[in-house]
Amino acid sequence: MNRRFFIPLDPLATLRAHGADADTFLQGQLSNDLRALTPERGQFSSFNSAKGRMLAIFHLLRDGSDVLLELPDEIADITLKRLRMFVLRAAVTLENISPQYAAIGLIGSAADDQLAQLQLPVPSQPMDCIRDHARGITVFRRHGQTPRFSLHAPRAVLTALMPLLGEPAPYCAWQRAQIEAGEPVIYNATRDHFVPQMANLDQLGGISFDKGCYTGQEIVARLHYLGQIKRRLYLCSSEGARPPPGAEVLCAGAVIGEVVDAVDTSAGTLFSAVLQTTFAERTDLHLADTRAVQVRKAPGT
Repeated sequence: MNRRFFIPLDPLATLRAHGADADTFLQGQLSNDLRALTPERGQFSSFNSAKGRMLAIFHLLRDGSDVLLELPDEIADITLKRLRMFVLRAAVTLENISPQYAAIGLIGSAADDQLAQLQLPVPSQPMDCIRDHARGITVFRRHGQTPRFSLHAPRAVLTALMPLLGEPAPYCAWQRAQIEAGEPVIYNATRDHFVPQMANLDQLGGISFDKGCYTGQEIVARLHYLGQIKRRLYLCSSEGARPPPGAEVLCAGAVIGEVVDAVDTSAGTLFSAVLQTTFAERTDLHLADTRAVQVRKAPGT
């Protein structure tokens, strides 16, 4: 990987939860514990259906008394509409602030040096956040062995910063780093398909098992305490073009998994997939078009 490069994160959207009841409202909707979300520590969290299956996965950030929720732009509006259904009389306003607010990514072994050159803070651990109050930029360190950061700020602030970063890389570079780091994502094609543990959110600190009730909590907790997780997220590869989210993974004619996210590579395609754990070591997995699938590892290991 190059020593460092930057990526406009335009395929992502940012929702804002504002108001006296913002934390209380989100505490009753999301899988993680909002009490642990601080200006210095972000969160990974899911928004689930009553069946315990994920409708969205968020990266959460504190912005003063507000909460920012990052997710793919393609499910931003439908997720916002769904969240608003549960507001009722709560003193909370939910809005999509993407037209005014944006994010860019920095990846590479020299990404921290680039931040220092820009006189921006450098978070040391994944999920740590540091805010440059003077410029209104929050630096968020992401999961992964290769240093990876996202910068969050009003769009005009980041637009002014971009000329200092060189030529941008395509968004698929961020996708690949996210896949290799074991961070799952939900798209339109996979909404309401996976319980959080199937996508390894429990291993990523994305579920609190002692926070109390939230939508889908009973199903998620039962799966945890009974220890019956029969599907997990794996890193896979294949020849040819990337399969779409939701594409089936098969073995001996039976569907045993589903693609979560994928990118094209020089050798074919790299993708994450939720697979039945009993098939993860098989060598005869394939996509629906018969292309062989190689299970490389459980992501993040």
